[in-house]
Amino acid sequence: MDLGFFTMPIHPVHKDWRQCLREDREAFLLADELGFTEGYVGEHVTDSAEQI
Repeated sequence: MDLGFFTMPIHPVHKDWRQCLREDREAFLLADELGFTEGYVGEHVTDSAEQI
């Protein structure tokens, strides 16, 4: 069975977007190391907490 990784990129509104991107990227790299075969990111352009 293949596993997929899904995440919502929700971060504090005033957090630096570059740090948010680094944290999200690290989560996907870890998922890859753990054997996940696919990765998905939810996105809601109207939510200010989803900076990426």
